[in-house]
Amino acid sequence: KKLTKDLPEDGNVHLWVGAWRQGVSWNHAKIIAVDGKYLHTGGHNMWEKDYLTNNPVYDLSFEMEGKVAHDAHLFANAQWAFVRQKKRTISGYVEDKIPDALPSFLPHRTTISNFPSKKAPTFPTQYSRRLVPKHTPLQGRVPVITMGRYGNLVFRKRASDDAFNALIGSAKKTINFAIQDLGPICIPQTKLTVPGYKWPTKYMNAIARALWTKAVNVNILLSNPHSIPGGLTALEANYGNGWTCVDVAAEIIKRVKKQFKKVDDADLRNIVSNNLKVSFIRNRAGNRWDDGGSLGMHAKHFIIDDICCYIGSQNLYECDLAEWGIVIDDQAQTQKIMDEYWNPMWRACYNPDDCNVQEVMDNLKVDRRGQNSYFASPEKRKEFRKAQQTQFGVLHEEEKDHYHKEKELDFHFDFTKNVHANFPTMQFSQWSKGADTRKSITTSTPNVSSEKKEVDTGKNVASSAPN
Repeated sequence: KKLTKDLPEDGNVHLWVGAWRQGVSWNHAKIIAVDGKYLHTGGHNMWEKDYLTNNPVYDLSFEMEGKVAHDAHLFANAQWAFVRQKKRTISGYVEDKIPDALPSFLPHRTTISNFPSKKAPTFPTQYSRRLVPKHTPLQGRVPVITMGRYGNLVFRKRASDDAFNALIGSAKKTINFAIQDLGPICIPQTKLTVPGYKWPTKYMNAIARALWTKAVNVNILLSNPHSIPGGLTALEANYGNGWTCVDVAAEIIKRVKKQFKKVDDADLRNIVSNNLKVSFIRNRAGNRWDDGGSLGMHAKHFIIDDICCYIGSQNLYECDLAEWGIVIDDQAQTQKIMDEYWNPMWRACYNPDDCNVQEVMDNLKVDRRGQNSYFASPEKRKEFRKAQQTQFGVLHEEEKDHYHKEKELDFHFDFTKNVHANFPTMQFSQWSKGADTRKSITTSTPNVSSEKKEVDTGKNVASSAPN
């Protein structure tokens, strides 16, 4: 209703809004795809208070043109197919009778609204190439790899998870991460993981192998714990799951010890001193805003050996959602991203005090795995439930099987595929306070003065540091 309040019902605009939730899984991708040619994707949500008011969260998105947009359409198609399929069942009929504000007793929930309700079909027409104009092949194409996952809409397939592991395992020199967190949600003010959530051991094992077997330099930039933008509450926004840089470094070092039995403390200390650097996001005034709130990071970005990088919606901490993102498989374009985003941000943010070597070594025996909720006290269970509600808005039901068989989804493509794209504006975005997103996308890196500069595409990219 808010989107269409000023639109006449007899106009030529048809609008559909659909949503799905399957257990604790839902669509987390951030995609704007237009006519199989234009694409905007990355980490940004369309949430005004998180990005355009006080204490904005740091994030990263970009625009592309080309066949890459076609892949994004197909990813959305499969989710619309799931919504359509469920709405045509008895459970879909029952769901329609339950007000949106009330919890559902069903393991899944789908909703759809259309405008104008008396004129537009119940479901939108699925994208296909035959419905959009033919496009002239682009010049100056850049090879990219699209990758995604459907969460627990399917049983086992998690293509982008495997791709992440392969990318990390391929590193020979450096890996740079700009991410929200690595650890799972934990009980506030504790080092206890909420039951049902674990540290991402597959990714951490791959990072540990890179550190030990190849002496790869690993730089990790994290959100400050429990950062809340825009005057929101902890139940409305929470960036950073509660772990410190020392916690993250210690858990990675544990994976080195777990996989390589002959490693001694001197070896581990050397890794933390020389190869593993973990720090919090900062601006020129530090890691807190004027009102005392901490700076939040929502980007999902990593760079391998300065030759390829990922930008998308998928976090590295475990959270079984539907995700989509892109690997830029081109050294020149990766270097542009580093020059405009990573390099100035790392220079401004890295502080060795965030990850003191001795503190990491002293914390290797800390158990951050949490406890079984079955043995927890009623008070502790209440804390578990509050932490889950804060992060996901729903409670984790570990004992239930919410998965659907792959055959139930009508899609016939693998979301780890090579395509070509063109960067029309090279806009690597951090929407900060006061940015006019209708006219431009703002690139914000800490401790960088505001200025406009020309890129080789002939378009302006604005660089703005938070106030």
